[in-house]
Amino acid sequence: MTSSGRSRGWWIAAAGVLVLYAVLAALIRIAPNNVADRAVVDWVSGWDLSLLDGTTEWISWFTDLQPRLVVGVVGVVAIALTGHHRLAAATAVAAGITAIPIDSLDFLGGLVAGRIRPNGAPFLAYPSGHTLGTVIQYGFGIYLAFRLGLHRWLLLPLVALLALPIVLVGPVRILREVHWTTDIAGAYLLGVASVIVLVVVLEIGERWFAERGLLRNSLRPALAPSTTSSR
Repeated sequence: MTSSGRSRGWWIAAAGVLVLYAVLAALIRIAPNNVADRAVVDWVSGWDLSLLDGTTEWISWFTDLQPRLVVGVVGVVAIALTGHHRLAAATAVAAGITAIPIDSLDFLGGLVAGRIRPNGAPFLAYPSGHTLGTVIQYGFGIYLAFRLGLHRWLLLPLVALLALPIVLVGPVRILREVHWTTDIAGAYLLGVASVIVLVVVLEIGERWFAERGLLRNSLRPALAPSTTSSR
């Protein structure tokens, strides 16, 4: 399959996930206090989470915007330091291009759903911002980890480490009673669509750099297999 055909397929996949995100927002608008959401909140509210308070608070802090920005910058610099200059530059460009559209979809989803948080805080609940940002950043990070061509002994622990915040952030936001279950589901949907778009935009950026002979990708023997690449 050609690169344009593959990109078209990914665009269609992203559009399909976005439709599900929009449909979920509309359903919340129709039934904001639905049985499923209310049942989960009522169930969680009866738990004694005193022993987990520190852990859930730390996870909520780590998945907030400022720590994620620091991790993102460090990640791009690390990619560049391993010799993948074109990949690092395309990553930064893709993140910059997609930031405003993703934020806009996040805000519009909240307006359509029109629901505040289960703890009564007067903020739009849909989708969960912590969950959305975490899925995008660390999901995209998993893609980049595979792109780096790392040895398996480094790749597998890195992927597991990147996946951990994605798995934990949604349940933690529910446990802290700051989001409904459907807020988390919407965040995962928009997050998956955003990662798909980021990958497509990144690959377009890499081709743009390659066609103009700008920057190069090379593998460092200490981190990757002995073969080298100038893609």
